[in-house]
Parts: sequence; C-alpha cells; structure tokens
Amino acid sequence: MKKIIALLLAMAMVLSLAACSNSNSSNTTTTPEQSTSATTEAEKPLADAGHEAWVAHGQYLLADGTENAWNGKDSALYEKSALKAITLSDVKTISEDLHKTLSAKEVLYLYTIDLIFGTNDAGWTTNFLKDGKLYRANGSYAFKVAQCTAEVDGGNKVYAEAQWISDPHTAHAESLTPETMFMPVWQEEADENGFSWASNPVVIGGAGVYTLVIAQYKTASSPEKAGYGIGLVLKEAKDGQAYEEVVAYVPGDHTYGIVGGFAGSNWGSDGADVEMKADGENTWTGEVELKAGDEFKVRADGDWTYSWGDGDNNFKCEADGSYVVTISFEGENAKVEVKAK
Repeated sequence: MKKIIALLLAMAMVLSLAACSNSNSSNTTTTPEQSTSATTEAEKPLADAGHEAWVAHGQYLLADGTENAWNGKDSALYEKSALKAITLSDVKTISEDLHKTLSAKEVLYLYTIDLIFGTNDAGWTTNFLKDGKLYRANGSYAFKVAQCTAEVDGGNKVYAEAQWISDPHTAHAESLTPETMFMPVWQEEADENGFSWASNPVVIGGAGVYTLVIAQYKTASSPEKAGYGIGLVLKEAKDGQAYEEVVAYVPGDHTYGIVGGFAGSNWGSDGADVEMKADGENTWTGEVELKAGDEFKVRADGDWTYSWGDGDNNFKCEADGSYVVTISFEGENAKVEVKAK
C-alpha cells in the first residue's frame, strides 16, 4: 500500500513540474507584434559613412534663427546646418504620407533638418513653375544639400562639398512633396523659363518652418531614374516674402524716363524722371542735360522694377552737354543708345 501511495505522489510531482514548464514557456513566447516592435527599436539611422556630413545650403534661416549661407561658411555654421541621420520609422512622426512614399523606395541613406524659408530677404530672386504658371520667389526659398568631406586643420574642420544634391550630372533628384517643393528642369542651356543645370529646388508652400527629409536610394542616379528624393513638410506657417507671378513684358504697356545723379533728378528724389516719348514702334527717345561725371539709367514707370544701364553699371557722361537717349525693344530685350546732340 505504501508503495502505491509513493508512486502516486511521484506521478503528481512530475505532472506539476510539466505544467509549470509549459506555463513558463507560454509566458516567454514572442508575439508577431512584439517581434516587429523589437525590430523597429533596433533599426539604425541610415547614415552615410562615406561623408563627414550632409549639409544644407542656401540663404534661409536655421531653426534657431541663424542666417544660413551657401558654400564658404565657417566650421560653426557648417555644423549647425548639418543634417541628422534618421531611421525610416522616424519619418512616420514627420509625415505619414512621406513615410508611405519612402517605404516604397529602396533607401540607402536618410537625413533630416528643420529650416525656415522665405522670412528673410536674400537680395536676389529665383523662378519656379506652379500649375503651369511661372512665378518669381525670393532667394531665401531656394536651397541645396551637399554631401561634404572634412579635413582637420589645427582645431578646425575644413569642409568641402563633394556632391551637390541636386546635380544634373551626378545626383538626379525628385520632389517627394510637389505641393511644397518645385524641382527644376535641368539642361545645359537655360530654357524659355530660365531653368538650367545651375537651377535650385524652390520652396513653393509659402514662408514657414519646414522639416526637410532627403533620401539617397540604392539605385544609381540617372536622368531616367532619380537617385535621390527630397521632401518638405510644413510645420509652421509664417509671414514672409511674397511670390510674384511672372508675366510677359510688353514694352508698349509702360512709360519710360531718364533718371540719375544729374541736376533736377538726384536719382528720382528731386523730381520726375526726364520723359521719353514714343519714336516709332517699340522705341522711346528723351533729351537730357548732363555734366561730366554724371551717371544715369533708363527706367520704366518711374520705379526700379525695370531699369537699364550700361550692362550691369550706370551710364557715365564723359563731357558736359546735351544728350539724346533712346531705348528700343526686340521682344523683351532692350537696347539703350546715348548720343551727344
């Protein structure tokens, strides 16, 4: 009898241990959701080990309000404008739509930075197309990214742009957010809109704080297949530089005058421009008294939207006298002639 009881107790202990083992095994099994989460958490930023930094270039503002610059900036500004490598999952927190777009690509490297476009005056303009119309934007809306190398020079890093993005020869890029960023048409010679190999991407979503996301794909870049993708996501709209639609210049829709440093003008502050009168088709002529050393230009409508000089300079009078100034147009191209009377 004692043997039977002992045998039953032993069997009960074995069954109990087996149940505990099954219970522990069940508690440590990884569910598919847990497995996916662990993989995501372990995902590493897609950083480019071949370059010291990816750097944002342009005359906009960095997130802290620092005015940025093109190449030639010092080390501190280079490092402030350096982009941060991120994971593909990080893009979800920036934009779900952009994350879906990039998830369909084979992304090799992935970077981001926050920038403020269009709130400062760069002092120059650039063009873009939107809905088939040509617009002019302040230069603070234009930008590029450069993959940079660096050499240590004493206590400083000396940066050099190894690869511009975009570049029509080696780094063909596509706009991932065409509603906020215009990607120009590239060609060696400028087209009728002025777009050429030197053109830059332009922000067309208005002034504000944007998160820039730029990816390099695993596929080689070519004219037929972009090797890079650039996206801009608006974080905060701001007041800033207005866009201006570019319309064809029709000479006959304007008035013309001579303005300069001569007596009675003082570049328009002492009186009206010297009137020029129509003299044939698309030709206007005026007469002005000048002293040696006087400088002057021809301008339209009494303001500085349109003006013409001696190339990039003012005309300069060499001797006292009366002068006949003529402006004529072939299409939108103006030619100014100055003759002593």
